[in-house]
Amino acid sequence: MEPIDLLIGRPSPRLQAAEKLAAASQIILSQPEKSDCALTYGPDHGEDEIREHVATWLSQKYRPSSGPVTRERTIITNGASGGLAAILQKFTDPLYTRRIFLVDPTYFLAAPSFFDAGFGQKMQGIPEDNEGISIEFLQLRLDEEESKHASTEIGVKLPDHEYKKLYKYVLYMVPTLSNPSGKVMSLHHRKVLVELARKFDILLIADDVYDFLAWPTDNNLSHKGLDLPPRLIDLDRQMPGTSEWGNAVSNGSFSKLVAPGLRVGWCEAMPRFIYAISSYGPTSSGGCQSQYTSFLIDHMLVSGILEQHVNDVLIPIYRKRYNALVKAIKTYLYPLGIKISTGVPYEIAVKDEEGNYTQTMLAGGFFLYIEYPTDDTFPEVMDIVRLGKNEYALDIAPGVIFAVQGDPESLKRAEMTYKRGTRLCWAWNEEEVLVDAVQRFAKIIHQAKESIR
Repeated sequence: MEPIDLLIGRPSPRLQAAEKLAAASQIILSQPEKSDCALTYGPDHGEDEIREHVATWLSQKYRPSSGPVTRERTIITNGASGGLAAILQKFTDPLYTRRIFLVDPTYFLAAPSFFDAGFGQKMQGIPEDNEGISIEFLQLRLDEEESKHASTEIGVKLPDHEYKKLYKYVLYMVPTLSNPSGKVMSLHHRKVLVELARKFDILLIADDVYDFLAWPTDNNLSHKGLDLPPRLIDLDRQMPGTSEWGNAVSNGSFSKLVAPGLRVGWCEAMPRFIYAISSYGPTSSGGCQSQYTSFLIDHMLVSGILEQHVNDVLIPIYRKRYNALVKAIKTYLYPLGIKISTGVPYEIAVKDEEGNYTQTMLAGGFFLYIEYPTDDTFPEVMDIVRLGKNEYALDIAPGVIFAVQGDPESLKRAEMTYKRGTRLCWAWNEEEVLVDAVQRFAKIIHQAKESIR
């Protein structure tokens, strides 16, 4: 029995654009005017021309109502993880920043970055609701923090240098096609978050890494030309009252679109915010941390190869895998009481074959979340995990790993809710493997049920 991993969250090797990258590399290295720049230390922000191309591409994809994205709003990073580390280094301080909030269930591999930045005791989960985040819970926690600090000063002076901005709070989330839940945050909740961020001095860190891997739930409609949900930075720029620093940053990555090993990404925010990130220590030491690979991405971007790869290769394959996984779950797991956790579907506009806009729902990304029944006749989570690994060669993650580690309340919430479930990824396995995995899953449940009778 071949092992199957349903936890792994990366594209399968055949979807990594190796041949396209090889061609791009050959072109870059054969042109001295390109290779000389690509192979040396780059500007801290990344090459201006590359930033310009990324900004134009983002403008075309998001079509922000507040106006086109400009070069000054972008910086080239070494991926979303590197971007997150730089943001925390420049705009937070464990003695000044009061809380790090994370939407839970959360992307479990983001947590170490907050721990390493010194926030282990200050991390707190904010539960997800059907629209992406519980606004009421967040408001309550903010009011508690403000009350706690009302009669005392923090006592920490802001650093005396050019970049004098630290945020009192941070909220980390994946608002569109979330990891791990797959949910899309509602427009209403996005707007309220921006309002709260301005009121309480919160930095909204959005991992916008799955936005361009989206498609309509209606299989008769094309995925091209979707109206994507406005990002938090778009709303922060659009809504009256934005500040010179802003209260949101978009953290993006080409890892999901080309290949994870490239380690190329971008951040977009207010120009002053972006300029501050460029002074991040490792960048100041050696310039752009993805100098060579950013040239490869730039070639793919300008030539149209990137869009072709995403639109004609990735999305069609992911869409088929997603449909196969959903069908298998409904066929084999729904009769056992296991359901897909969806939240409120996000409505989008897309053109039909006649060129007219029609309304449908958004799907995509890498993940969906399934929930187990809560009755006593259903097997324990860890029994399912152990049986899957030991007898069916199936890797299933216990839902508790998506809790905010270090926050007892988050762990307690997990026990009552999403611990009884798991994240499933369709990006790594082929369609037939996904169906096989779900069939094994069903057998695991049947066997575990027999053992507790």
